[in-house]
Amino acid sequence: MKTIIGFLQLILCLALALFGPAWTVDFWQAWLYLFIFIAASALITYYLWRNDRGLLERRIKAGPAAETNKKQQIIQAFASCAFIAILLVPSLDHRFAWSHVPLALIIAGDLLVAIGFYCVYRVFKVNTFTAATIEVAATQRVVTTGPMLSSDILCIREPW
Repeated sequence: MKTIIGFLQLILCLALALFGPAWTVDFWQAWLYLFIFIAASALITYYLWRNDRGLLERRIKAGPAAETNKKQQIIQAFASCAFIAILLVPSLDHRFAWSHVPLALIIAGDLLVAIGFYCVYRVFKVNTFTAATIEVAATQRVVTTGPMLSSDILCIREPW
């Protein structure tokens, strides 16, 4: 239930950041981005709910308040502000018509968002310890394989 409430809060915050400054819901680019974000997040959440509830629980504890180290709290706060700015700037741009972005660039950007979510999904499949906060668990292991790593490319050798 906490996951669903958190997900709904995230969607509401995204929608407010995208449509509030634009002062309109007549903003198809924002609707497309919101759809991709929601669909990808929902698919990943469903996958984790079915296959790795421990990781899902660790992913829910996120943001500056979830960090125990003051430096990490500051970094998380800046990252949160940057994410919000990424949503506010296009919204304001839409409202005040600061620029004209070609359709191909909009589609390319949305494809990159979808590819980014796919990469996150692949990482979650391989590494159950990709929590939203920095921590070390007693049962944690070093992951040497995965979607972005190859022991042949990195020349990882066993020390023994």
